[in-house]
Amino acid sequence: MSRPSPDAALELYSEHLKQRGVATKQLTLARHFLRHLLTTLRDLPQDGNGYRTAAETTLRNFPAETSFLDMVREFFPYWTGEATSAPTSRPSETVAVAAPASNLTEAIRLMDADAWSQRTIVELERQLHQLKSLVRYNEELKRAGLDDGNVEARMRLMKLLVFTIRDAPQNTDTYRAGVDKILTLFPHQERWHTFVSLAREFFYFLAQDGAAAEKLQKQISTQELNQLMAA
Repeated sequence: MSRPSPDAALELYSEHLKQRGVATKQLTLARHFLRHLLTTLRDLPQDGNGYRTAAETTLRNFPAETSFLDMVREFFPYWTGEATSAPTSRPSETVAVAAPASNLTEAIRLMDADAWSQRTIVELERQLHQLKSLVRYNEELKRAGLDDGNVEARMRLMKLLVFTIRDAPQNTDTYRAGVDKILTLFPHQERWHTFVSLAREFFYFLAQDGAAAEKLQKQISTQELNQLMAA
């Protein structure tokens, strides 16, 4: 079986995404991500190990979202040339298979080294709760009529907060500590109040408060958020 060119593999995968009904915005994002992956692959061994190394390097430059990891797994058979026809399953039935190792010993080593095998049920349940809180937060921000730039900025900042406290027990002390840690990253102390306001509104979502949507600080402008994140 001959391996297709990187561009051919990307085009075939893109076409299959279209057939699965993937939105144009997500398709554009997928192509952007995979072009970075393919660029990284140019200087690496053209095998499973090289693919894994390129994937790990590329993922570090993108937000920590499950969708990017899924793309890495789904794209592998397209890159190797194993995927030649459109999938007949619906999107929800698509099986994402990790890049194979060369032997059983290597497969077990890779499994043990992966963060997946180190997670406990408690940690996974906490992460799921955090991600669900972010999803609800995003939905309510959009429902409130905030512009896309405002919503995106708030989501990135709160996702950073969740990332900072992801491995700690969920309580108010941990949350405050996470907020304090991130505040030190902003160079302009006079703008810290903006992040604190965002952290306060998101806390109600993380706490599963039924009235969380009422706590949104709609008056925080996109300009304020951009100023906060400016170096």
